[in-house]
Amino acid sequence: MTLEHEKHLALGQFLKKKRASLTPELAGLPLGKKRKVSGLRREEVADLANVSVDWYIRLEQGRAVQPSVDVLMSLSGALQLNRKERDYLFNLADQRLPEEMPGEVVVSPRLQQFLDAQNPYPAYVSDDQWNIVGWNKAAALVFGDYAKMTALQRNSLWRAFTDPYLKGLLDNWEGHAKLRVSQLRMAHSQFPANPEHLALVDELCRQSQIFNEWWNEPFIMGTPEGKKLLHHPVAGDIRLDYLSFQTDEHPNATVTVHLASDQISREKLSGLFNKQ
Repeated sequence: MTLEHEKHLALGQFLKKKRASLTPELAGLPLGKKRKVSGLRREEVADLANVSVDWYIRLEQGRAVQPSVDVLMSLSGALQLNRKERDYLFNLADQRLPEEMPGEVVVSPRLQQFLDAQNPYPAYVSDDQWNIVGWNKAAALVFGDYAKMTALQRNSLWRAFTDPYLKGLLDNWEGHAKLRVSQLRMAHSQFPANPEHLALVDELCRQSQIFNEWWNEPFIMGTPEGKKLLHHPVAGDIRLDYLSFQTDEHPNATVTVHLASDQISREKLSGLFNKQ
């Protein structure tokens, strides 16, 4: 068996495995009648990827099919592959994954399911520009209704200096705000011509005297992230621990999950969530 043939077979097995792991609900398909197969049917994947069923079957069978870059990207989207899985798929097909420009982070159904599973604990996703791009119900109840905010208002830097709710919510607002300034300054020093950074700095300098003063100070450090004391207008004081990590789905995105630091805070979060 040649190396090329082995790759074709491995490609087919990989597609089968991913097809079996993806439910119709996650793929946005109607459940319909009782299903005889786990995961998606071949024709459903072919339809989602906009390829013919016969061609897709040959691909799963490990036949000598040479999918194009565009088709591989369509299959990646249909099967909701993360970055590492896309790399593997392209390697098996002897294709090079296109360079991806950092752009809008789209929260997949799978990632949203993870966020929702954290309720009643707040969890959200932020991109590399500090924009909150995905959240669960608990996050909206604690930090503010993101769905009612504009894109600019969902920017953590912008909120730190312009949102009275957030300023009243955070016990150590000054430490939080200074940390955001430090993060922006670090990013700006690495990419001084970044138009999004320049526009944000310019607008914040106009809108906030405090930001203007801190931005022009040579050295400024905020409070390290890890713990939060919140003064919630409904639930009262809530103490949180939290951790942040990157997801394979979006290399430029960060997932943040908050946990209650004590039993009282757990009860308050549960009560706040269950009232809705």
